[in-house]
Amino acid sequence: MIAFVSIVILTFAFALIVLGGVTVWLEEGRRRLQGVALAVTGILTSVGYAFLGSRFSLQLFGRLIVRVDLPVLMATALTYTLGVSAGTALGLGLFLWATDRFQGRVERTVVASVVSGLLVALVVTFFAVVLSSP
Repeated sequence: MIAFVSIVILTFAFALIVLGGVTVWLEEGRRRLQGVALAVTGILTSVGYAFLGSRFSLQLFGRLIVRVDLPVLMATALTYTLGVSAGTALGLGLFLWATDRFQGRVERTVVASVVSGLLVALVVTFFAVVLSSP
């Protein structure tokens, strides 16, 4: 059960970071600040959760709060998330192409989502590996 909860939390944090980045890129003014707030919330959630399963948690609390192999779990969560996202994007892209609604703004949004998602995944996985290594 803890693995399922961990995947939900990490996927939620990943989605917040990606959606925050897309919001910052596409919006202007005060709405751009909302994107920053989303991304920061996702980063703090993922870093905080990674901390609870790291060796630093042992030093601070005397025990591991989260007892899972976070790097493996994060790789699994990101694989599932990317798989579902890729399948959804393919279906949505085919739908937009078939209905002739595929415009330049949609292209930029998809590219921004993919690029920011990959960057966030690499950074968060790196933090989890660093925090979990003895």
